[in-house]
Amino acid sequence: MSNSLHWLDLSEYVAIAVAVVGTIAAVSSSNWSYAIVPILISTILNAIARWRLTQHLRLHDRSLERKLDRELQQQGEVLQQEIAQARSFATALVKQTMAAKKTEPAAIAAGIVGVASPAENRDALLERQQEVLAVEQKFDLQQQLMQSMQEHVSGVEGSLKDVVDLLESTALTERLEYLERHLIEISQQLGLDPSELDRSSVRDGFSDDDDPEIDIRPLLDMISEDLMSSDLMSDNLVSGELSGDLWSKPTWNLQQTITAHSDWVRCLNFTPDGVKLASGSFDKTIKLWQIDTGKEIYTFADRLKGVFALAISSDGKYLASGSWNETIELWDLATGTLLHNLNQHQESVRSLAISPDSKTLISGSFDRTIVLWNLPDGKVIKTITDPEPIAAIALSPDGTFLASTGDDGGVKIRSLISGAIIAESIDNKNCIGSLVISPDSLTIAAGTVNGHVILWQLQNIGNGLPQQIHLSQTIRAHAGQINACVFSPDGQYLITGSVDGKAKVWYRGADLSFRDKARSILKGDPGRSVMSVAIDPAGQLIAIGGADGSIQLWERM
Repeated sequence: MSNSLHWLDLSEYVAIAVAVVGTIAAVSSSNWSYAIVPILISTILNAIARWRLTQHLRLHDRSLERKLDRELQQQGEVLQQEIAQARSFATALVKQTMAAKKTEPAAIAAGIVGVASPAENRDALLERQQEVLAVEQKFDLQQQLMQSMQEHVSGVEGSLKDVVDLLESTALTERLEYLERHLIEISQQLGLDPSELDRSSVRDGFSDDDDPEIDIRPLLDMISEDLMSSDLMSDNLVSGELSGDLWSKPTWNLQQTITAHSDWVRCLNFTPDGVKLASGSFDKTIKLWQIDTGKEIYTFADRLKGVFALAISSDGKYLASGSWNETIELWDLATGTLLHNLNQHQESVRSLAISPDSKTLISGSFDRTIVLWNLPDGKVIKTITDPEPIAAIALSPDGTFLASTGDDGGVKIRSLISGAIIAESIDNKNCIGSLVISPDSLTIAAGTVNGHVILWQLQNIGNGLPQQIHLSQTIRAHAGQINACVFSPDGQYLITGSVDGKAKVWYRGADLSFRDKARSILKGDPGRSVMSVAIDPAGQLIAIGGADGSIQLWERM
């Protein structure tokens, strides 16, 4: 608030002074109108000043609450990354433990046979016994470390759940105090000293007679998919060359990995011709890549904040970008020059779409609005308000309707022309992080923060009959938040990407429902959380953006 006096304050002081003078005059002249009028005016000015102060404080509180909500959400995403890293470390530890358990008994047995040989003397036998004792001690250490890691992973997941529950509460002061307390706990939980574990010695740490007593089945359940795709299995099993209709689908091969950004690759978009790829990152840059060579074509001008969403027009002329700083930039895709800064939103822009005729840009923001912009001049066509922050939007392939979702997990179908809600589903209660509509406009898929894929079927959209949407399927897809969800161009499979480090391909069965087991699991570095996914217009190439700043390109075989 400004330290200078507002004109209302000055007017109030003057009115008070006049009221004092009028009261004195009224007493001396017995004419009380001299006192009543200035007192009445002073009272009115005082009421107006108090109302103004109340409104100012209310606006200030709302601004502060929005800022704190953004910071809380950022902290939540950081916590999810820490959980992914802890899981990856546990995965590597269990793999090494299992491999060492298989190789060590043979080595110990060979040593004992050698001891039993008449050629060995008593000193050699004692030396062998000491070696066996040392191996037993190492195994005990590994058991303790595995138990400690299991407790750390469980503790971090519990803390993240507490933070998510906290974000859903309405008491701002309690939220801040509670979050600070749990952030301290999480820092302590993740404070493992790397020197405690000598990874090179893991394979040396087991005896033939030892049987671990620690139950690590919960940890193995969490990372069972990692073990299934480990080096213990052949490559053709990992890629899915198995019998049956489900396993007869195409497989995917890692073509190349591009070191693209220095922070999360939060969004990816192929150009309509499929020969270039645009990437947006939290390192505040947007880059355009030549796919066949993996070379950068150019970098769009640096931005003030990280990039959260991208959209490319179907005619290949425009690229729109949205970010944390409430603005949308419209770029010339051919030259990389900035055409317009679009300023309408008051919170971060989370999702973008461009109509099939390349004439309308649609943006969804945490300020609870969806805005339609005219292209190419960037003028506002329509603003649609919603009770919930807009977490994601998806435009139907024919451009006739729009799907949107907020923090409550519900999905609303709106007419793009009128903005009116034509169908709505409130069956899902989990927060949604990604949303997509199938090419035939009959299915909506969403990825949730708890790793589920939710599928809705649409009926009577645009045919004049009462519109309907019903939840048709729920798949427990990932071990963590799903950040990306895209349909193939033919609508026969769905690709999801998660903080658990995997991108998965889900195929439809004969009944057109999706199988509850992924056909392919695309993964590289186990510590690399998947932040974005895109598929080219021909359906032959999948691009995966990671939290480590890299982009993987997977080719259909």
